[in-house]
Amino acid sequence: MKARIKQIPLVRKLYWQLTKSIYERRFAHNGYGSFLGVFDNIDQAIQSAPKTKNIGYDSAELAQEYAQMLEDQNWEGSGRVIANYDYPVLFWLSQIINQDLGSSVFDFGGNVGVHFYAYRNYIDSLKDIEWMVCEVVEIAKIGRAIAEKRSISNISFTSTFEDIKDRNILIASGSIQYVDNLAQQLLGTKLPKHLLINRLPLYDGEQFVTLQNGGKVFYPQYVFNKAKFIAELNQIGYKLIDIWEDKHDSCIIPSHPEKSLPFYYGLYMQLI
Repeated sequence: MKARIKQIPLVRKLYWQLTKSIYERRFAHNGYGSFLGVFDNIDQAIQSAPKTKNIGYDSAELAQEYAQMLEDQNWEGSGRVIANYDYPVLFWLSQIINQDLGSSVFDFGGNVGVHFYAYRNYIDSLKDIEWMVCEVVEIAKIGRAIAEKRSISNISFTSTFEDIKDRNILIASGSIQYVDNLAQQLLGTKLPKHLLINRLPLYDGEQFVTLQNGGKVFYPQYVFNKAKFIAELNQIGYKLIDIWEDKHDSCIIPSHPEKSLPFYYGLYMQLI
């Protein structure tokens, strides 16, 4: 009953006014995964950020944290449990690789190689194909060190998006929301044949930017209009093959409930 009452617009507004200072204080410190504000662009979101954390992903401290998570959770071993949002990607990736034995992957925002290490326990052929991770400098540096330590030769790292030119599969899981316009980014390269985009914040309203508490840092991120996002990729030659709901992720903005997302999406698009 309490949750239903909060859905009434006037009640939601009053509730936010009463809890605003508490929420903002929590967001500024230990509110990992929470969101605050609606902005027209990235600069506005950055300017609004509390001074309690740094802005952005390119952090040596953050890179070391991801490396430790990889070791602690045994992401290379057969005991690695993947998330529910990974299964559609695994399904389509296996189909693509089976049809094209010369496949190679460009993993945009692939952290220290987490998708590579997890997915190869489910798709044997990943142990042989070339997998390139595109990451910020500090994360890429740690990723290379891990691969070298494990003597794995078919994963590499770059911080240059243009290196996608020789890859026929783009995987992007939880990373496209940090890019202004994916279609424009792709137009400057040789287009990959397959796009597997996961953990993507899409909704039916106008595009905006919000600020996320990422634990050690704050991240500005886009929330895209679903129809426009897909249409922009259609215009450069991609056809939507599949779309799925990602119930693991959400973007709840208490000050703007009408712009909150209860779930994200995943897409498979193919160049035609």
